[in-house]
Amino acid sequence: VTVGRIFSDTFAGIAPASVPGFVLAQLIGAAAGLGLLVILFPSAARNADDIVVPHSLGKSSS
Repeated sequence: VTVGRIFSDTFAGIAPASVPGFVLAQLIGAAAGLGLLVILFPSAARNADDIVVPHSLGKSSS
């Protein structure tokens, strides 16, 4: 989306000179979001096998 917004000539476009800062801000936001998830849900990886329920592929339940 960021690359597309570089080439758009609208109010939502991004100036090419601003792209590195914009991408850096996106990466910082992603890291902060991931860090927050780890803080809020520290045991999610350990509990994943209990949460995810396997389904039969191609078989109807009726």
